[in-house]
Amino acid sequence: MSDILALDIETANFSHEIGGWKNTHLFEPSVVATWDGNDGTIYCNKGLDVDNTVKALHPKTLGEDLADHVEKGGQILGHNIKGFDLPVLRDALDCWTASDLMKSDSVIDTRNMVSKAALSVAKVDTSLGMLTKHTLDTGKLMNSADAPIAWRAGKYDEVAKYCLSDAKLTYDLYQFGKSEGYISSRSLETGEVVEIEVDW
Repeated sequence: MSDILALDIETANFSHEIGGWKNTHLFEPSVVATWDGNDGTIYCNKGLDVDNTVKALHPKTLGEDLADHVEKGGQILGHNIKGFDLPVLRDALDCWTASDLMKSDSVIDTRNMVSKAALSVAKVDTSLGMLTKHTLDTGKLMNSADAPIAWRAGKYDEVAKYCLSDAKLTYDLYQFGKSEGYISSRSLETGEVVEIEVDW
């Protein structure tokens, strides 16, 4: 088990349907996935046909797993995890551990870290898709906006695999930045791909 546990969530609805991103309590979490570099766990309340451990998407189940990881000295990693994933889990799923994590030093948010590091270089696209495309030469399985549509169409396996894939991409991006000291993205000002020095 790695000391880093990457987390990603998907929702069954869109921000524009609930009055904006700030209404985190109105999102409907559909899938949560975690990845430690070797093993993935998918939390979902639908029957899935996937090659990973599947657990119920329940605040107690997810909360205890996250708390256990942190209590053992681990950290929780996510891309915009402080701005979206944890607030939604706290407010919409009533997951008490998400609330505790929001106040702890055990959370690593790659989007926040990239935004701060890029200030000295250029204004860059901080989306996970753009960062992994130019840093890891790897694309996302689907666009984020397509996940709720796929979920509503009953494509639960696809959404679960996509969610886990994003957790893996976040993990790989973090590990690359940690070992190489930089990541890459596209400048919003010039359109050029630029390297951003990171001290992770």
